Amino acid sequence: MSYPKFQYYPARVNTKKPIGFIDLAELVESIKNPSLEIRAVFAQIAAAEKAEDWDLKASLKQENLYYFTPCVFSNWKSRAYKDINYFTGLAVLDFDHIDHAEEFRDFVFNTYSFVWVAFLSSSKRGVKFIINIPVANSVEEFKAYFYGLGFEFDKYKGFDGTPQNAVLPLFLSYDPGIRFREKPDTWTAKGDKLKAFKVDSGAEIPLDFKITDDDAGRVRHNIKKAFEAIVSNGHPQVIAACISLGGYVASGYLPQHEAEALAFGLIDQNSYLAKGVSGYKKTAKTAIQEGMRSKLILNNNHE
Repeated sequence: MSYPKFQYYPARVNTKKPIGFIDLAELVESIKNPSLEIRAVFAQIAAAEKAEDWDLKASLKQENLYYFTPCVFSNWKSRAYKDINYFTGLAVLDFDHIDHAEEFRDFVFNTYSFVWVAFLSSSKRGVKFIINIPVANSVEEFKAYFYGLGFEFDKYKGFDGTPQNAVLPLFLSYDPGIRFREKPDTWTAKGDKLKAFKVDSGAEIPLDFKITDDDAGRVRHNIKKAFEAIVSNGHPQVIAACISLGGYVASGYLPQHEAEALAFGLIDQNSYLAKGVSGYKKTAKTAIQEGMRSKLILNNNHE
């Protein structure tokens, strides 16, 4: 049986050119049985997650792990929208900070027959799913399928919306219990961003709405992940991340000055954005203000 093929990249997230290709079954085997050296790196990543040292965790991943672009096949020049040759018929879902990650992995895999692959993230507190979708003809169509998935999966705690970016890197992981089915069904429903991510344009916040320190930490973590993924096409991705950040400000997770400081710090730390720091910071500030026009609520607070 033939499986979808996609490209992989060396252990440097800023590298833009793929170095080869791999199919889905080979990826599953790589996750199930990585080398002893790579397993040692995963142990360090798990320790960094436990210590909540997000900078160390990101550094360990970006400097030691191969990564993949399962959703697209590029023209080998770079990992950017303009260099997409075609879409593969795959989408990725990502969940973070899951207390019972193995159980959640198996629940989703057994519940949704369109899931090709389900596996734990390198920290062991996250879960990733590779979904079978129709082959998209454009970035917009790919996002429509992702937003359809978002409408279904945002009800589960830990859902991360950043994989709507079709060229987002998927890092190698280690999960001996990885789940894989040979003939999945196909997810075909499309959606739009407002419905997928529970954006509430000017509505009242529910009376039982409460924000915890953990919720604010999740917001910071999600925004950090969005910025860490930026290696090209900077302004649209800064705008998207900061509009979301502004929505969280509107709902009270963070004060505006703290949100701006977070975005500015992430811009300073990003090697791609460093070439135009002042411009990106201006873009970020404007996008945060725009995002504040619509409330954005972490879904676990209003179920």
